[in-house]
Amino acid sequence: MKPFDISLIILLSLFFLSFLFYLIYGKLTERKFDAIVEKFKKQFGYTPFSMTVGKNGGFFFWGYKESYLICALLFTNFPATKKTLTQEEIIFFKNLDKSDISWFYIKYFAMVIGTLCFIGLLIMFKFRAE
Repeated sequence: MKPFDISLIILLSLFFLSFLFYLIYGKLTERKFDAIVEKFKKQFGYTPFSMTVGKNGGFFFWGYKESYLICALLFTNFPATKKTLTQEEIIFFKNLDKSDISWFYIKYFAMVIGTLCFIGLLIMFKFRAE
């Protein structure tokens, strides 16, 4: 086998494994997300639109429900986050216990790995075509 073929197989395997992990682990941690939603609802009196749609929207909107978490925990200083979330809501998410939120970082780390592998595959196919 050529080095190109080996690297292609490795990237493709990593992509599929991270995608499967993302789906399976996401399904297993839905209860932890629901607990965060209940805490949020108890403190602020409402459930954000993205959390409601993601929870009740089926598979297509499954990843959308955590957009509040993504904005509050990872992209705090972005202008869109400041328009979407209040400072109190950002503080709420940042003050969650590590045990309550660690699943989120693990899940999205797998997503980042899968995305990078997918981009690597696209680049490899581009060079292969030329």
